[in-house]
Amino acid sequence: MTDASETDRLVNTDVSTLTATELRAHLEEVERRMKELLRAERDLLEANAEVLSAHPTLQARLTHLRTTALD
Repeated sequence: MTDASETDRLVNTDVSTLTATELRAHLEEVERRMKELLRAERDLLEANAEVLSAHPTLQARLTHLRTTALD
């Protein structure tokens, strides 16, 4: 499954039809996926020092991501 299709599947799930157990599992999947995406964002920012030096808001974002528990 591609990254986009996995994200689309998670976003477009009709949670109103899920049982409590299914909803809990879905929310755990969403949290796992969000952490994956945030780690990828952090890695991309860390790999682009030139961009960071030109955009203070991106540097602030990287600082925030480095202090966020993503494991």
